[in-house]
Amino acid sequence: MGDSKNITATEGRLKSNFGSAVNTLVNLDGIQRSITEVQDKTSLRTGTVTKYYPYLDKAEVKLDSTKKTVLCKILHKYGGELLDLYTPVADRKEFCDKLKEPCYIPRAKLHCVVVNLHDADSDEHLLLGYYQNEEFIGLNPAKPGNIKLCTREATNQYWIKFGFDGLDLRVNSTPAVKVGERDDTMDTVEYASSEETYTKSEVNELLNAYDKRIKALEEIIAELNNQGED
Repeated sequence: MGDSKNITATEGRLKSNFGSAVNTLVNLDGIQRSITEVQDKTSLRTGTVTKYYPYLDKAEVKLDSTKKTVLCKILHKYGGELLDLYTPVADRKEFCDKLKEPCYIPRAKLHCVVVNLHDADSDEHLLLGYYQNEEFIGLNPAKPGNIKLCTREATNQYWIKFGFDGLDLRVNSTPAVKVGERDDTMDTVEYASSEETYTKSEVNELLNAYDKRIKALEEIIAELNNQGED
């Protein structure tokens, strides 16, 4: 009778035993789940901006992969004493009941890249920047050694170019120049309460009620006119 303690360790048996052990570890649900979670938290994601909060310097982004929305801080090219601020062109201004803040709904589809900040006190992300999802049409790019800021809505009508070729401004009127340490007047931030703001459904209900009242008045007037003719 053979003794199991004295099994000859052949190359085939070693490969078989080693493979079984590795497969057991790799196929564990817990390990696989952990790997997936780490990849999910550290990977870059693409999305589109759905709301922009200028006074918070944040944006709500709808992720392309999960279709969920996340709140993102804005990554700036400059910091400290110099800060670059940009508010996207918007069709309308709304009041966000969730954050209790005014926000803008961007007119264009702003494609962006975001990443998780891994902040223990928050689940916010960081908006790293925007990218163009389509080819440039009718737009002249900057020449080598130059920077160009231009408007897309009015292509090649308004721009600022700066670099080796000097400074070039394209405007529709004489540029305004102010001298002094700061502006005498500052924009006042007005925070509307949720009671002062109507949602789209509430506006539709008010309009429907208004239409019903108008129709009722028209019926009363028509009835009075008929009585007068009789």
